[in-house]
Amino acid sequence: MKQHIVLGATGALGMAIVQELISEGKQVKAVVRNKKKWTPSANKHLELLQMDICDTKSISAVIQPGAVVYHCANVPYQHWQNVLPCMLDTVLKACRGKGNVLVFPGNVYGYGPFQEVPAPEDHPKAAQTKKGRLRNALEEKLLQAHVRGDVSVVIPRFPDFFGPGVNNRLMGPIFTAAIKGKRTFWPGNADVDHDLIFIRDAARASILLGSEQTTHGQEWHVPGAGPLTGRQFVTNIANQAGTMAKVSVAGRTLLHLAAIFNAEIKEFVELLYEFEQPLVLDGKKFTQAFPDFRFTPHTEAIRQTIDWFRKQSQSTL
Repeated sequence: MKQHIVLGATGALGMAIVQELISEGKQVKAVVRNKKKWTPSANKHLELLQMDICDTKSISAVIQPGAVVYHCANVPYQHWQNVLPCMLDTVLKACRGKGNVLVFPGNVYGYGPFQEVPAPEDHPKAAQTKKGRLRNALEEKLLQAHVRGDVSVVIPRFPDFFGPGVNNRLMGPIFTAAIKGKRTFWPGNADVDHDLIFIRDAARASILLGSEQTTHGQEWHVPGAGPLTGRQFVTNIANQAGTMAKVSVAGRTLLHLAAIFNAEIKEFVELLYEFEQPLVLDGKKFTQAFPDFRFTPHTEAIRQTIDWFRKQSQSTL
């Protein structure tokens, strides 16, 4: 049976991929930096491993020939420049010449402000931010490794995630506030279209793209169930939570003030353009290749996410 190795398995996408693979009866090695952050129960299909992903010797021992590797490991924005290149170099070295498939989930930072909406896979890589330029450099290194035959690479490209386990500085406050009926802040502009993908759909798409040899060496837009404005998204959350939506916009002035006291918000400000203009991906390539794939409707995805946040709130009482 083919082995699946998830790097960064305590992150929202990594954990969702692990859970989806286990539900399919696949054998999974979940690599984490801290086992204490792993919350799901033990499973006969799962081996949980704690290690530093920049440790070449350890990672090389874990990545066995022929395995599918999902590189979901991440760090806070302020550490990207130092840590992400190290992790990728280690993973590429560990995979070299072993017949592995490397799934590298991507985002839209590398495009810069969209020059075309919806944006296709051949959109110019015109990043104007340091994070976008770094992502482009990492992806170029991956695709070069694929061309050399070192490893088979596939890059699913996603918009922002939401769903169970997604409790970052964007989605955490939005769901928490909307569920309680409090004022909810959406960054940039609450009235432009914005793609959002349910985390479990992103996990299923990552596994699917990794399993099909015809997808390798390519980038794939996986946009989710359709664009919503920030106001529509928050209103949907509030309606399902039985509260009243109170949407306010966190613009540049407010975020610049908040950035004085918070390093992650300071890093986020350079990406605010993504929320000031429409952010919609062209997903025709993916839907034509996989016509049976069904995205979870936003209403159902939001319901499941509300349930998760409520359970988290109850567990801390």
